[in-house]
Amino acid sequence: MNCTYHIQNQVSLICTAPHKCQCQRKLCAECQYQHKVDFKYTIPIKIFREMAIKKLSESLLDQTSELTKQRMYFKQVLSQTEGMMKKIWEEFAESIKLIYDLIEQKNKSYFDLLKENQNLSESSYSDLEKLVQIVEGKTLNDWTVQQNSYLIELDKAKRWWYQEVMTFIEKQNEGMKKNLSLIKINPYPKEGQVYQRKEDLYEILAGIQDIDGSIFNMIIEIMRKEKISDLLEFLSKTDNLKFHQSKINNQDKIFDITNNLRNIQDHHFSKNDYSQEIQQEERQALTNRIAQNRGIIEFLKFLVHLTAFDSKFIQSGSNALNLLVGMKVDLSSQCFENIRIKNTSLIGANLVRCNLSGSEFDNVEISGVNLNGAVLLNCKWKKIKINELNKLDGHTGAVWSVCISPDGKIVASGSYDKSIRLWDIKTGQQKAKLVGHTGTVWSVCISPDGNTLASGSQDNSIRLWDFKTGQQKGQLNGHTSTVLSLCFSPDGTTLASSSGDNSIRLWDMKTGQQIAKLEGHYSTVYSVSFSPDGTTLASGGWDSSIRLWDVKTGQQKAKLDGHISIVYSVSFSPDGTTLASSGWDCSIRLWDMKTGEQIAKIDGHTREVLSICFSPDGTLLASCSDDNSIRLWDFKTRKFKTELEGHTSWIQSVCFSPDGNQLASGSNDNSIRLWDVQTEKQKAEIDSHNNWSVFYSPDGTIIASSSYDKSIRLWNVRTGMEIQPFDNRYLDILAQFKQPLLQKNSLPNVKTHINTLLISQTTIFQAQAALILKGEFFNQSSIDLRSFFKQKGGFILDDQLEVLQ
Repeated sequence: MNCTYHIQNQVSLICTAPHKCQCQRKLCAECQYQHKVDFKYTIPIKIFREMAIKKLSESLLDQTSELTKQRMYFKQVLSQTEGMMKKIWEEFAESIKLIYDLIEQKNKSYFDLLKENQNLSESSYSDLEKLVQIVEGKTLNDWTVQQNSYLIELDKAKRWWYQEVMTFIEKQNEGMKKNLSLIKINPYPKEGQVYQRKEDLYEILAGIQDIDGSIFNMIIEIMRKEKISDLLEFLSKTDNLKFHQSKINNQDKIFDITNNLRNIQDHHFSKNDYSQEIQQEERQALTNRIAQNRGIIEFLKFLVHLTAFDSKFIQSGSNALNLLVGMKVDLSSQCFENIRIKNTSLIGANLVRCNLSGSEFDNVEISGVNLNGAVLLNCKWKKIKINELNKLDGHTGAVWSVCISPDGKIVASGSYDKSIRLWDIKTGQQKAKLVGHTGTVWSVCISPDGNTLASGSQDNSIRLWDFKTGQQKGQLNGHTSTVLSLCFSPDGTTLASSSGDNSIRLWDMKTGQQIAKLEGHYSTVYSVSFSPDGTTLASGGWDSSIRLWDVKTGQQKAKLDGHISIVYSVSFSPDGTTLASSGWDCSIRLWDMKTGEQIAKIDGHTREVLSICFSPDGTLLASCSDDNSIRLWDFKTRKFKTELEGHTSWIQSVCFSPDGNQLASGSNDNSIRLWDVQTEKQKAEIDSHNNWSVFYSPDGTIIASSSYDKSIRLWNVRTGMEIQPFDNRYLDILAQFKQPLLQKNSLPNVKTHINTLLISQTTIFQAQAALILKGEFFNQSSIDLRSFFKQKGGFILDDQLEVLQ
């Protein structure tokens, strides 16, 4: 290489003098003379290279054995620690379990002793001695003292364990901070910028509030153009950022964004569904602090857009959208193309005129969302929740009874309006209206074979209907007052009925004749239920009692007392071992069918419990009440599981579908609702394309859309995908559209005047003039929602394509 300063000379020496070398440490013979440094600091190039190689060899930097050895040792220590921690936890958990099991077994032994000695005259001396000790109180007093001492020690153990764990975590976090302080995690080679871990979500968001929203837009634009799917990896590469310095000319701000994105990713905000009730208090506290913070709101919008590119931010972006909706941030007329939202609620979101094309929604509640004028091309929405779908409207009076057919396809309802209606569960459409009763229809019941519907009415009659044709095929007369409850026997040969005339009657379904009249209640009998084996009939009435009847003999087998007022409903568990009852005293009670003893009392409703029903697998018990709520209970634990909200008045009846996946309810608000039991709401626009006018090409294969942002887009009708300007066909396709695209909307029946905001006490889903093409829209029951969108005023472009073809 020739010398920079003496082009005719070769560089032959390296300067090693302890100074800032003006010759860049590369010297020719002439430079050496002019440089005027001691000769010992000038070393020939070849010799300097040999010296460097020797020095590196002596340092053993190329020897990785020791490094590997230490790495393996550290890994072994961590593995051993994990094993020891797991063993300690398992042993501690087992010791705690043994103590609790001991307490439970001891308590149970006292009850078992009494159950095993029903006939005390035949009891052994030892058992009687134990019972005497119990009655005198000494045994129970001693055990209570001992049990309390166990519980005190358990509480101490719990607090000790918690303190030890928290101390360990604190020390571990300190160790991690020390380790991380050794490493400079920094997208730029700039001193002092290290990833700072934060736990508080508000603190994380506040750290980015001063960043100009335009930087977020630029990042999204870069990700879109360069097809970046891992933003943090991209930001960590210095070359990438230097390449875009001309666009994002603020390294410190980019570091702040990177730091906050790392914190977001590590926070449970990226893992948990923030719309759940368990997060309500934390979510409310957060929104109160950030609702007026424009910078944080812009960052939350950025997270929503980020879901379209980086899958690591899908949950945090979904939670961000939930927060934006909850704070009533204006999201109308914005572009949300290709966003991916999951496990959240968008209840009441105002997404009017938004472009949601290519979006993917998974397990998202959109009840009350305003999609008026929205563009929904090629979307993939699944497990969508919409409360409005649960509601079957048609009755003009209170719905007193509901029953789901054995095949799970039809729900029947009886009403104050004297009619019976049959509804298609999949579509929510009314299939038939059965008219004949001259008074309120209090009860409906479908035979096990699905061929007959029985109805009981205020007109004192029972009517039998052909379930397939809807024609009346019989009438059973005998009751002298309102027929309040009906129940088919499991084999379908017998129908039981109860009435305000204080009686229960059994009917032969082959002959239509009364075969028995069961008398014992001294007032109105509100409910009857057959046991799964068909041998026992349970009844509940105004006299506060539950009575068990032998179906074969018609004789009363037992009387169960416990409720302090009217018993409105009785229901057997699927295995027949338990009877559930509910009543005016706001309670649900469980009874052991072998002993007739009450085994549990479940409280929770604040008004009378009007109806109860077991799920087919016996794991859930549903109840409805005058307090306007439906509650699901875990039958095994007797614990409250969830509440189904939606009805606006008291609920009279609940019924599970045969597969247990759906629950039907009938209410005084005149509606029937179906519930999915297995699932339990701008500174600058990014690539916006709003206020659409839409046109088909002459052959119907292409749609052109225009906007007030002066852009035109072309879409392939069959695929729902946009045709890009760099496509060779683009100009030829565009030339097909002869009429001015900004003058009028050529799609028929699409309303141009839409509600941009609906003010209502209840959420109402809207999709007026929404444009839908291709894609998938399914709810939790795999029902296609496009027909529902169409009912709400949406326009299915696929239908228009069929017309054009």
